[in-house]
Amino acid sequence: MKKRYLLFLIPGLALAQVPTTPSIAQMEASVAAREKRTDLLRTEIKATDSRIEARVDSLVNALTLIGDSKDTSTKVARMKSQSIEALKKNITYYQGKRATLVQELRQPSLRLTPEQKQRGIEVFDARIEKRVAQILQIQKSLPTEKDYARFKATGDNWAGTTYALNEDYTQNKKVTAVTNKQRGEITAGLRKSIERLEQQNRTLKTKGAPAEEIASNDALIAERRKQLAVALPPVETPTRQVGGKEATDLDKALQTAIADLRGEFNSLFAGYHTLIQELSALNKSRDALAAAKARNKAQ
Repeated sequence: MKKRYLLFLIPGLALAQVPTTPSIAQMEASVAAREKRTDLLRTEIKATDSRIEARVDSLVNALTLIGDSKDTSTKVARMKSQSIEALKKNITYYQGKRATLVQELRQPSLRLTPEQKQRGIEVFDARIEKRVAQILQIQKSLPTEKDYARFKATGDNWAGTTYALNEDYTQNKKVTAVTNKQRGEITAGLRKSIERLEQQNRTLKTKGAPAEEIASNDALIAERRKQLAVALPPVETPTRQVGGKEATDLDKALQTAIADLRGEFNSLFAGYHTLIQELSALNKSRDALAAAKARNKAQ
């Protein structure tokens, strides 16, 4: 009793010991502040995403227009191969984020609505499909094997016609080695994706998953099969041969762009993570406000 009495002798201390319930007005202000915060985050994410997509589109389109010459050997082909690998890694990042949201749908640990989760999955799906299309676009600009003679006549003399190794034949063999390697990796990746999606569908059907989720997987399987049909034939998109200096300058620009994009992607995914946390907090605040209004109405 003595200790309790002494608390009230210290101004403000007793009040500090007793938790207060926020008023409806305070809760509404909190919800409004969180809504403003999430809107700002969405705007920032969209701006970052737009910058990334514009740069990736520009790089992919520029690469598909150029090809190697005798001066560049396989520099352009290697640049294209490196870009394909970077796009594959980007797909992996998006798949990881997508997997997190799918897990949230099945075992919610955050307070996100089904619509918010589904929207996030759709965004990642769209980016994954775009990256696959860009990989195929670059792959199709890689050179195909040409029917060059291995040797060519260099002149006639008293001993007869002389021959030398055909430079066109040698160059074509060098660059198509990169093409064949990439085609093999891409087609293997597409086949693996089809197998994974088919296994997912079998699991979904066993667990009685919603028909919409199964139908979405079916559509992806059909799309992967179309992409495989595009990747398999050795069809080459016409390109402009570049010289050694131009290829070197382009390579430097590509390395700089890839490094810059890496930072942009880190910012983008950090933004997604923060947005998910903020959406969860916003939904909780909205639930608490609705519950408080219901109690007031009932009283």
